[in-house]
Amino acid sequence: MELTIIAKEDLSDYHFVQHEVLSNEIDRARRKILLDGAMALGNDYKQKVRIVFETTEGTCAVETTVWAVTNDHVELKAGKDIPIHAIAEVVL
Repeated sequence: MELTIIAKEDLSDYHFVQHEVLSNEIDRARRKILLDGAMALGNDYKQKVRIVFETTEGTCAVETTVWAVTNDHVELKAGKDIPIHAIAEVVL
């Protein structure tokens, strides 16, 4: 798997996959826990995390501060967001 690191400002240049990238409920629950942890680190300590996600162009990653987590999206600075179903990994 080749991983492309991108700047959060370039997220709008990519097209997120429309399907769920994690195949089982345990992995999806783990992702939610990690995203909530990333939000706490971002809001309390301004700490960046790595988010690996799938696009139609391939696997990408962004290192950024998570501001909010909704049911469907992760919200980043400058109005950028990533759909949760496209996130394959969160590295705190």
